[in-house]
Amino acid sequence: MKSYILGFPRIGEKRELKFALEKYWRGEIPLSELEATAKELRNRHWQYQKDAGIDCLPVNDFSYYDIVLDTMFLLGAIPSRFQDISDKMDRYFAMARGDKTHTAMEMTKWFNTNYHYIVPELSENDNLQLDTSKIVSEYREAEKFGVQLKINLIGIVTFLKLSKRVDVEKDTLKLFDKYLPLYEQLVSELAKLNPEKVVIQFEEPIFVTSIGAEELSLLKIAYDKLATIAPNVKIIVATYFEHSVEATKVLVNTPITAIALDFVYGKKNFESLEAIANSGKVLLAGIVDGRNIWVNDIDKSVATLQEISKIVPKEKIRVGTSSSLLHVPYTLKYEEKMDSEIKSWLSYAVEKLDEVNLINKIFFEKELSEREKELLEKNRKANESRRNSTRVKDPAVRERVANFKFVPRTPFSERIVKQHEKFGYPPLATTTIGSFPQTAEVRKMRRDYRNGNISEEEYTKFIKEEIAKTIKFQEEIGLDV
Repeated sequence: MKSYILGFPRIGEKRELKFALEKYWRGEIPLSELEATAKELRNRHWQYQKDAGIDCLPVNDFSYYDIVLDTMFLLGAIPSRFQDISDKMDRYFAMARGDKTHTAMEMTKWFNTNYHYIVPELSENDNLQLDTSKIVSEYREAEKFGVQLKINLIGIVTFLKLSKRVDVEKDTLKLFDKYLPLYEQLVSELAKLNPEKVVIQFEEPIFVTSIGAEELSLLKIAYDKLATIAPNVKIIVATYFEHSVEATKVLVNTPITAIALDFVYGKKNFESLEAIANSGKVLLAGIVDGRNIWVNDIDKSVATLQEISKIVPKEKIRVGTSSSLLHVPYTLKYEEKMDSEIKSWLSYAVEKLDEVNLINKIFFEKELSEREKELLEKNRKANESRRNSTRVKDPAVRERVANFKFVPRTPFSERIVKQHEKFGYPPLATTTIGSFPQTAEVRKMRRDYRNGNISEEEYTKFIKEEIAKTIKFQEEIGLDV
């Protein structure tokens, strides 16, 4: 394995999974049809990766709803309030969305991204039971591609830290001893998938946040155990979205095989290179941005890897993405109406696969195909165009900024008094986030406008009327803002 990605989008380049899920929820298609759509998407995405030259395919990055929710089902961490639902898929979606008799579980942001995850509700009395059926099924699906597979899993410390307790105790880390044997059993079962080698990627992004000695101690305990369960299991511990220097200091002293670090948003990770080199571990260098849509500067990325290889031996380096590609759109293929210059500056998930492959081949001095040479030249032209374009660097704007005189903001204590005087807010003002749902009528008008059935003037008039209705409704029910 020389190139990898931490994960791939799953909704489908034409939102196939979204539409299939909505039909299933409305009772328009059976579960078998939903499962067929999911299988088609997984195989298509693995094929994209293989065709692009990615050496290691992620397994278990697919989800019908959420990766953390999937982890709850993997571990059997099902809240007691959903235990009365006998059907597995009904229970799964009830936990995510609620139903007539069950309130949905809390949803919150996945670190500093726009992805949201379902917050696990844990208790000392939970009857945990491992269920690896999803992973095993998807692993067997992916074997036919004939390349190295990598099983994606949420690590134990991150899972506990992202959870909440619903019993008397509030500290989720006190459940560590309850969950560690289950993770050990998980590794033992996954080891059976391939007697020669099974690669498991445990994701521990919680360690890019402010963590303490307790979390670091549990990290050491966990991976000292998990990495010694089966000789054929090779464990990667991945962090992303920032640096994880403190965690890396711990991980280099565990028996894991590799450490995946973010070198896009975690520049401080360079401080960990010497420790990684001394440990003899493999470094998965996240060099292609998994979170934004701008084209990678391939020459710059190769130069960065060359700097890394001055400390970590080249043969110990793997080239990949800084995070899962879940956070970017699928492909530029369908961007038919976009300005051609701006389009040349962009790179979505499928295009980033090519970037990883190109960087990998150049860094390891492999011969490029004619197509790859064309992609490299296109990449260089795009970066040069963006660097010099007045659409990015507007001299007039730069001049205004240079001449800007900063005026300190009025202190909050003064602002709040003036706001109360002007608007008459009560001590606890009520408002909304402003995200009102689209009605069937709004959807119809937008569809008619896209299809050319109504004019822009008609559409604009309708939207303004809908906005006025929404504002009036908020005023009538007594919202303050």
